[in-house]
Amino acid sequence: MQYLDWLTDDELRAYVASLNARAKAAGARGQLTIAELRGIILDSGGLCAWCGKSIVGQEFEVDHIIPLAMGGAHIPNNLAACCPTCNRSKSDKHPAIFAQELYSQSKQLTPLLQRIFRHYNITPQVQRSLFDE
Repeated sequence: MQYLDWLTDDELRAYVASLNARAKAAGARGQLTIAELRGIILDSGGLCAWCGKSIVGQEFEVDHIIPLAMGGAHIPNNLAACCPTCNRSKSDKHPAIFAQELYSQSKQLTPLLQRIFRHYNITPQVQRSLFDE
């Protein structure tokens, strides 16, 4: 789905149906509504929740922060709008592991990374290269 200033209910309905079907097949708790999806998209402010890059006018995806494969719920608090690169890189990784990987690469703390580090009581760190002096 492409991030635009306004998405019609028809566009959102199709995406919600797809997300709900996937979650149901995984046995996840919860079902998303059009209003909840619109809220997730608007709350993103047009930025990928993971890396913070703009998704305005770009394709974006909705990520289950705690993956369905790990028992994550299909509820708004566990969903985030993100760029396809981050969603595919994260895949079914634990959110704390992916957050640390992202922080090590970018040294940026998005609100989602801050939330994850705080929730799991993790101090974000950058791994030094083997060849750093």
